[in-house]
Amino acid sequence: MSPDPLSWTLRFKKHKTTVLLMLPAQESIQSTKEKLHSALKARGLTQINGDPIPENPSEIEFGTPVDRNELEKGWVRLDVPTDKNGDSATKKPSAGRPKKSSLTDSLQAADIRDGQAIAFRFRKTTDGDEDAELEDSGWDVLVPSLDDEEPE
Repeated sequence: MSPDPLSWTLRFKKHKTTVLLMLPAQESIQSTKEKLHSALKARGLTQINGDPIPENPSEIEFGTPVDRNELEKGWVRLDVPTDKNGDSATKKPSAGRPKKSSLTDSLQAADIRDGQAIAFRFRKTTDGDEDAELEDSGWDVLVPSLDDEEPE
């Protein structure tokens, strides 16, 4: 696969792990989750910092930085509009132009930009799934700092 000059390079971060993916701006969020999941599985990873990698890519959640220039300020969950016709993970991708409805679910529509860092985490499935939506478990992202000095 040759690089596309219109593709974006995105940095997906969890703990100390960063995964670089080149994706078109019109890529859907669900498809992005699938490609990230494939990249993690291709490296033979089974867990990141004790969190097992799920079998289903739809269990991956994305977070965008509160401030793109200062990642230390934290992350907010990227809310994705749900597809009324069902989960796109169960649909077969079709060739040709994307449907208009899929453009609202794209990276560009989510206000993501080329070179941006995106946090990811694995949704923990529990019996009280409704309650899990209300409490945010936070984002396990370690941001390297140039200010780290060894004490004397």
